Amino acid sequence: MKAYARFYHYYSYGSVVRHISIVVGLLSWFCFFPASAHSKQKDATHYLAELQQQAKQKKLAHERVWHLLLKYDTRLLGGMVSEADGMEFFNSPQGKTDPEAELAATLASFFVPLADVAEGKEHPQCNFPARFKWLNRQLSFDLDRLEVQPCERLDRWMENLDPVGATLVFASYFLNNPASMFGHTLMRIDSRRRGSGNNLMNYGVNYAAATDTENSFLYALKGLTGAFEGRFAIFPYYTKVQEYNNWESRDLWEYELKFTEDQLKMMLLHLWELGGTYFDYYYFQENCSYHVLALLEIANPDLRLKDSFFFSVIPTDTVKLVMAQEGLVKNIVYRPAVLSQMNDKRLKMIKREKKILEKLVKGKISPESTAFVNLSPKSQALVLNAYMDYLQYQSMQEKSDKEIKIPRSVLSARSRLPTTEDVAGGITHFSTRPDQGHGTDRFRVGFGHNSHEPFMEFAYRPAYHDLMARDVGYDKNSEIIFLDFALRYYMDSDRIRLDRAKILSITSLTPYDPLLPKYSWRLDVGLNTLRDRNCNYCNAVNVTYGRGMSYRPDFFSPLLLYSFVDLKAEFSDHLKEYSRVGGDMEVGAYYDVTKNLRVKLAGSYQVFLLGDSKRFFTSQFLTRYALSQNLDVRVELNRYDHYNEGVFSVNYFF
Repeated sequence: MKAYARFYHYYSYGSVVRHISIVVGLLSWFCFFPASAHSKQKDATHYLAELQQQAKQKKLAHERVWHLLLKYDTRLLGGMVSEADGMEFFNSPQGKTDPEAELAATLASFFVPLADVAEGKEHPQCNFPARFKWLNRQLSFDLDRLEVQPCERLDRWMENLDPVGATLVFASYFLNNPASMFGHTLMRIDSRRRGSGNNLMNYGVNYAAATDTENSFLYALKGLTGAFEGRFAIFPYYTKVQEYNNWESRDLWEYELKFTEDQLKMMLLHLWELGGTYFDYYYFQENCSYHVLALLEIANPDLRLKDSFFFSVIPTDTVKLVMAQEGLVKNIVYRPAVLSQMNDKRLKMIKREKKILEKLVKGKISPESTAFVNLSPKSQALVLNAYMDYLQYQSMQEKSDKEIKIPRSVLSARSRLPTTEDVAGGITHFSTRPDQGHGTDRFRVGFGHNSHEPFMEFAYRPAYHDLMARDVGYDKNSEIIFLDFALRYYMDSDRIRLDRAKILSITSLTPYDPLLPKYSWRLDVGLNTLRDRNCNYCNAVNVTYGRGMSYRPDFFSPLLLYSFVDLKAEFSDHLKEYSRVGGDMEVGAYYDVTKNLRVKLAGSYQVFLLGDSKRFFTSQFLTRYALSQNLDVRVELNRYDHYNEGVFSVNYFF
């Protein structure tokens, strides 16, 4: 009985204590929670001030990585300005021009309570994860005093990419699109889960102008003046392969890069930050190549790639620069265009097989025809494979969303043939590695004599390639010359004259192909000397556009023949009625005697019918000998009506 009473006493006492504890706890919660919240907020304010002071003491706003993350560049007259033009990229109103204010504001944004973030918006820690990562490394955030916010969208994005490598991709030249005349560079993010054998399923990263016109003139004007917004985009890599390899038939060169996983992660976190902003797009400066180099510098700040460029950033130059970095490129892969694949098969054909293929393309025979059936099974397979490449290319030209239109009879005939194919030696390279080409800038010194006196010539152009230069790394059938200025000092008359100023000169010689007949074309806009007139080296503005035909016996033949019919207009106060309008007919040939020695012969008949009317012949002999990749010497003999001149020049590319 006593035991029971003792138990009852303790049980009653314990219950009372427990109830009192609960009441006291509740009273404490309701009375003191606001003070705790206030204390926590106060501590966060103090900690933010500490971090901002530490950042100032460490001069983090002056660090190279901070400048790279915010795209800061030094102004000519002092100070800094960010290349990013979307203000949402900055946390401070002065962030575009003040790195220190932006750093302080960025730290403050990391302390914003999640409840204060607008619905549908990301927390600043999630909007700017690369900045958070770098500042955390520098300041060692106390995570008990700075709450790390969950970033579900970012985490899913990174998990889907699962990066294990990065590849720089160069798409070869495409003269039918002003944006692609100099080639194009983009990145591929190589995924661990997809493996190296399935690169088409990886993701590509592209920077390009958001264009609002298809007019070539307006595109060029807006691209030169920064009137387009340039934005980053990420997409399945196979879509770009489809566009470049198949639709535009451009070979791709893939340069696999060597980065650590941490470097790759930093680059991708920064890419995430860039997704919400834009840049003013400049065709020759802030273009695809420039911003791709900036991504590589984020991955490895020791790379100083952008510092190598002043006026222009051209895709081939960026590839050369990447190749020049020791240990950065670990492998190079050639991905041929669909037409290159077809031409590789055509190179393996004998004359009879080529004729059968041509008849299939023109619809004169079918796979059931006797002429085709009489071929050996191996020949049939080779011809049908090339024919299917042709059909795939033609289907892409129709820009249709439908499947590739290969007739059932062709597929059925191919299915009955052996699946193996002779691939000894691999596929032929129909383009050469862009990193092996000469420099895009050219400086020229020449010595010459005309019908009246000797002269010296000094010329410079920032871009790009002419048909007399070595074509390794370039399209062997085209030239693009931009801003080519030449001054001459005439010794007897002791005067300096502007001999020429080629604003833009493009020539596309497309050799005749019975399967894909296309015209050659050329365009020239600039200022030239009127050599057919005795006006003391007077100048005229000229505009020329021509169409023609060219012929090469086979793809690797050293001989290229061409002919053009041009429309011409020249404007000068030294001409009657200040202008003359007409045209010309020109025929010519290029011949590679050796890989270093090239010869050109050309002749034309000029006819001007409107304005200052005149008719006369011109002829030209030009030879080039390459001393090295970036140095050649040339001899040029020209005749314009009754005016003759000869020039010996040394040309240095850099």
